[in-house]
Amino acid sequence: MILGGGLMNLGVQGDDYDTGVGTNPICACANNLSVGTPVAFWEPRYMVDVTNTAGCMPLMGGVQINLPFNSLENGAVSAGRGKGKTAFMQLNEYINPVMTALGIIAASPCLDNRSFDIPYMSWADPTWNDDTLALILTPYAFAFSSIASIAAEGPDSIQATTGFPNQNLFWVAGAWGEMYPLTGNVNVANTPEQVSHLLIARIFAKLHAAGTQQSSAGAAALQACSAFGVPELVMDKRQYKTNRVFPFPDAMCTPIGRPLYLQEAGAARITDKDYGYFIFQRKDCCQPYSAGSAN
Repeated sequence: MILGGGLMNLGVQGDDYDTGVGTNPICACANNLSVGTPVAFWEPRYMVDVTNTAGCMPLMGGVQINLPFNSLENGAVSAGRGKGKTAFMQLNEYINPVMTALGIIAASPCLDNRSFDIPYMSWADPTWNDDTLALILTPYAFAFSSIASIAAEGPDSIQATTGFPNQNLFWVAGAWGEMYPLTGNVNVANTPEQVSHLLIARIFAKLHAAGTQQSSAGAAALQACSAFGVPELVMDKRQYKTNRVFPFPDAMCTPIGRPLYLQEAGAARITDKDYGYFIFQRKDCCQPYSAGSAN
């Protein structure tokens, strides 16, 4: 956590990164003519569940939506050529800004004040199971299908092991696999945790590319003086962490691309087909000195 430009490390070493906001203890907001102090923290804003069944919502108690079509795109892990495995999974994203719901900080423009919502369900997205159709949103992804590009997973994974991934290697998700295409199709499926984490990274990359997800970390987000930040079409993957909450919590906050050895311990039971996660997003914001200046 950062307050007034100074780091207060309340977690383990390496649980944060330099977003480039500097150390100035004073900031100003042109949008509401206020003066305040920079604050930075990891805000639990979203939940994501990954499931084998289209229309199933594990984090909503296993609610099953009656789909308006005869869906054949149910999730599965299947053997590919040789000893490799592929996978296809469905995914739901939920908006759940719990810090606002719990009233941890009152009258702050820095906290997401949206109500609970479900803005994305993969079964309703025609590009989720079609790699070619997904290229319409990210045509540049075609350039990152070569062996040389896939080789970037190694250094990205190493960097994420003790810290955060390399934001310049945006086409890979470290030890989790290839970021593109932004679909539910996973060409290398090692474990359910790896598949689930990779699809989480992909969905946020997809929402950024679609312009519906904003970056809340960095100098531009600080100067925006709002809970949502600024548009960012190519996601800086450092700003997200995952925390498994279903079927049982892992008590860890995992940056994108970090090897999942600890998270996978005891998490591959035959009975577990669905997984749910809380998603933390890094937040840089200018907190006004006067509570009355908050939006």
